[in-house]
Amino acid sequence: MTMMMMRTRALARKRCDRNANVEMMAHAKAMTRGMTMSVEMKTMMIKRLRERAGAPIVDVKRALEQSSYDEEKAYDELRTKGLSAVAKKASRAAADGLVSARVGKRGAALIEINSETDFVSRNEEFQDLVRGSAEAIYGRIASDEVFAANARGGRNGGAYEAAAAEANATNVAGETLGDLVKETAANVRENVSLRRAFVYATTDGSEEVIGAYVHGAISPGVGRQAAFVVAKGVSEDFANKLAMHIVASAPAYLRANCVPKEAQDREMAVFRAQTEGTGKPAAILEKILLGRMHKYYEDVCLENQKFILDDSMTVGKAVKAEGGELIAFARIKVGEGIEIEAKDFAKEVAETIRST
Repeated sequence: MTMMMMRTRALARKRCDRNANVEMMAHAKAMTRGMTMSVEMKTMMIKRLRERAGAPIVDVKRALEQSSYDEEKAYDELRTKGLSAVAKKASRAAADGLVSARVGKRGAALIEINSETDFVSRNEEFQDLVRGSAEAIYGRIASDEVFAANARGGRNGGAYEAAAAEANATNVAGETLGDLVKETAANVRENVSLRRAFVYATTDGSEEVIGAYVHGAISPGVGRQAAFVVAKGVSEDFANKLAMHIVASAPAYLRANCVPKEAQDREMAVFRAQTEGTGKPAAILEKILLGRMHKYYEDVCLENQKFILDDSMTVGKAVKAEGGELIAFARIKVGEGIEIEAKDFAKEVAETIRST
């Protein structure tokens, strides 16, 4: 064996040892994270991931243990094994309140205000607060040019999501929404919060058409779900039907090129992991992956979804048949994405009896 070959092998062994040490350190660090977590923290994580993934608790616990309690890795592992139902259903609503939509020539506003109970959402004062808040935010499009400029630019297919502070507009009486929320909370004796608002400002001369739909309306313009959509070249009636579709089908993006690369890469990684070990040729696997990504876009992109009024065509084709194009949309479902602790009433009563 030549001296050069001996040196090459020695260097290769050093690299292998170094890589092994790095892997061992990473593994030890992950194990330490799992070992240092309290039982309460682990239990809470198991509960949260089980609700999120809709998988059996045994599988959830195993996935978390194998990922050293890295919730995102465990979640992807459950999806890879087909144990998660989360990709096929909308996020669970876990809070109460109401939404309202206000549209007009200047644009559109969509708002969600939360309450603790359904009882408060049936309160007329609370309904007036929600409806008036949407009106006040819509009015700000005309009164605040900076706010309107934000609502016109950088939408990438979605309306501008205004933070609570930005949405804190003033009504015709000069009261801020923040003040009105506090006043309503004091009157109904519940925690009331302005959670989120979406705004779109039309551009002069653009001939944009805005449609809106409020589902489960309990009073004019106020309900449990709502959406608005902005399009060109369609009638207002057709735009309203598109808004109905959005409420029913819950798209996350306007079209495929609006899906962030990170989201696409994550879906592709899950799909690839699901096809590993099948023994199929690489060319066939790539076709399968492309088909699954097509199905993914059909689930999450408005233009790719089957139109609920005519499932023989996609929404994109239905809009083109009208001679139009989609510009932007926004959708809100009350409480979507908010987690609350489920209470065991019988257990609470028993504990109360024991403590008295």
